[in-house]
This record gives sequence, structure tokens and C-alpha cells, in this order.
Amino acid sequence: MPAALLLDEMVCAIASANSLPMNDCSISSAKFYSPVAPGESLNLRVAVLDNTTVRFEVCAGTRLVASGYLSVQAVERL
Repeated sequence: MPAALLLDEMVCAIASANSLPMNDCSISSAKFYSPVAPGESLNLRVAVLDNTTVRFEVCAGTRLVASGYLSVQAVERL
């Protein structure tokens, strides 16, 4: 899976799960650790750090695939 697609899906999932408009979210930083194979299941872990910052981790099983920070204008709704 291309990294840009992985990031797009991650932002969409966070925004959708928390009723946030997509334009309220922006990627502050991201790091990729491992490629994702077609059909591989992924898990998204999210932690709210403060009123404007969300940390995310994307895992395939126990393997960390990507992590980073998302800036959110409406994080109080999370």
C-alpha cells in the first residue's frame, strides 16, 4: 500500500470516527517503518495529547507500520 494512501485512510478514519470535517485535520509528521502487503489487516491506535494534537500508530498485527502526529482544530470532540 502506498504511504500516501495509508495516511489518507488514517486521517479519514480518525475524522469519521469523531465527526470531524476532513479540513480540520492535518498531518504534522509521519514515519513509516514497514511496508503493507495487499489485503493485510491494519489497526489504528489514537491518543489525544492536548487540545490540538493527536498521536497515531498504524499496526499490522504486532508490527508497527507507521506513526506520527495529527493536528486537529476540534480535538475536544475526540
